[in-house]
Amino acid sequence: METSTSIPHLVEMVVATTRYLGALTELDDDDMRAPSLLPGWSRGHVVTHLARNADAFCNLLHGAESGEERSMYPSREQRDADIEAGAGRSAHDLRVDSSASCGRLLQAINELDVKHEDALVSGAAGGSTFPARDIALRRRIEVEVHHADLDLGFTHRDWDPAFADVLVERVKDDRADGPAMVLRATDTGGLWKYGVQGQGPEITGRACDLAWYVLGRGDDGALGSDADTLPDLGRWR
Repeated sequence: METSTSIPHLVEMVVATTRYLGALTELDDDDMRAPSLLPGWSRGHVVTHLARNADAFCNLLHGAESGEERSMYPSREQRDADIEAGAGRSAHDLRVDSSASCGRLLQAINELDVKHEDALVSGAAGGSTFPARDIALRRRIEVEVHHADLDLGFTHRDWDPAFADVLVERVKDDRADGPAMVLRATDTGGLWKYGVQGQGPEITGRACDLAWYVLGRGDDGALGSDADTLPDLGRWR
């Protein structure tokens, strides 16, 4: 299926999705029930979340196309219940669901009329809005991050440095009320000021390691700091 050339990060989203779906083909039922890197979630939880996330983005795209105001999920409680209900399925069923939901999302993106690409959508009722054209990047982030969370050999160090830069920038606003710190990427030259700008310790490392850290996944001793310890960050999502 051809992809639209006017949606930023769409090609990269397709590449990341293909890589992720390929990784699932190697898993059996026991593999799916094994723990992921996310506390309390098996790999089946992560895989189910990504499938329902694809459908949630479809919902926003259909809303952008029709002019209807829609949320990604009926409610946070329903989102969590759907993930829990689907996590224990067989590896085969999880793969089929994953492939189908990813296909639906790509079709919905390609069917979005160019005149609706700037339509504003929101993840939740009353939440912040963003243009529909931003969905491909948001989905790429979900796939790239949660593929690494599966602990299957693909890690944050496999991310493209430019994508890692984008990810650190994206998380910054969500960390505005968090610890003040300055992040400096030694490989890309990226510089980000979190919290109270210009204050806090300077933390250095490769962009991929900085991104993994601001996501709340830890630092694996890969980051340097001019302070004794790194600020403690909760998990982003």
